[in-house]
Amino acid sequence: MERKTESFNVPLVLDSRFELLDDEKEMKNKLTNALLDKSYLNMFYHHLFENDVADYTKFNDIEMIYLYVHEEKDQDEEKNTQYNTKKEYVRDLLQAYSIFYAHPGQFYIPDNWSGSLFHYLKERQLRLYQNWLKTAPLGKGNKPYSIATISRKTTIFKSFLHYIYRKGYIEHPVHEYLLSARVGKKDRPNRDIKIDEIIELLNYYRHHPIVHGLLAVLVTTGARIEELCKVKVSDLTKEWNPSKGEYNYWMEVTGKGNKKRSLLIHDNVFEAIVKYRKRRRLTTILDPTDHSPLFTTPKGKAYSPKNLSMFITKKMNEAEVPFIQVNNKLKRQAAEGQLSDEGQEKIRSITPHTLRHGFAIISAENNSDVFRIMQTMGHESIETTMIYLENKQSKEQNVGHDWKNNEILNHI
Repeated sequence: MERKTESFNVPLVLDSRFELLDDEKEMKNKLTNALLDKSYLNMFYHHLFENDVADYTKFNDIEMIYLYVHEEKDQDEEKNTQYNTKKEYVRDLLQAYSIFYAHPGQFYIPDNWSGSLFHYLKERQLRLYQNWLKTAPLGKGNKPYSIATISRKTTIFKSFLHYIYRKGYIEHPVHEYLLSARVGKKDRPNRDIKIDEIIELLNYYRHHPIVHGLLAVLVTTGARIEELCKVKVSDLTKEWNPSKGEYNYWMEVTGKGNKKRSLLIHDNVFEAIVKYRKRRRLTTILDPTDHSPLFTTPKGKAYSPKNLSMFITKKMNEAEVPFIQVNNKLKRQAAEGQLSDEGQEKIRSITPHTLRHGFAIISAENNSDVFRIMQTMGHESIETTMIYLENKQSKEQNVGHDWKNNEILNHI
């Protein structure tokens, strides 16, 4: 089956022979930006339906990635794939393409391959690719990817291969050959955090308005870091609550799928936000017409999720409090090869997402219903919320609690 290798003259580089592995970041960024630019979609559709019937064989591999990333499933734009998710798709699909492109011999693809590279993928190639994905030292600390990362990359690539099969771009349903990578409890990082540990962090940064303000908001609302980056001054409101007979502050956030929800801001947390903004020399007046970022960088710009996450993670892991110091010591021991695999499981992931776990755990300890926790956190299912509460629930339901009045204990 022949496949074209040249793009159809769109004003961007979507050539399947593009040098994806070029050392110059500028070249990679150019392709990534092109693939994320939705403004070319109508041009693609015009070419696709040139003869009134959709013909995907007109495109090359990179152009098929573009069409997959921007596939529209609903007339309501908010229900379609959002930008950050598209960015993740582009990154993972280009990585998959580039590994086959750079090492065809390693995957038993002819060195003189032509047309569509994806056309050469069969069960053998996909098994070898998954083995590479499992062993390549591309994760944190030059270690292999975590099961969670492998699972995400596999899911995206499998969905893409299914898409190009459905569209008639490849002849066989090769997506069926990809082995699943299920994330079990042992594969998930330990992000649990206790009330006393959160208090230690808050007390440590009490005189640092920036860090203290961010920690206070994250742990008392359960907001995602991406949501915090998008909050505007106009999203923070003060409203009368007739059932409680008091005023409450609310912060509206935009979660996954562009779904909005309101998070309660307690009075002292509001004061922490005020101190944050004063330190940044920003106005502290609630203004529904002010659409500037609520939380800004020193230059008054909105944070990117990556930069804000890195900043908070760094500050949390620098705190001179007991549980952080113990965790850092365990990490050093692991790096020096002094910890067994079982010992390494005791190392905790201390990031902003840890505070989201803390919110779920503390809410449950306050006897909040799981369904209400799910709604507040913006989860789609109770099963997701239960993952956050897994360790807490297993300890609470341990049958050892039923032994408290057992005769054996009375004789020990």
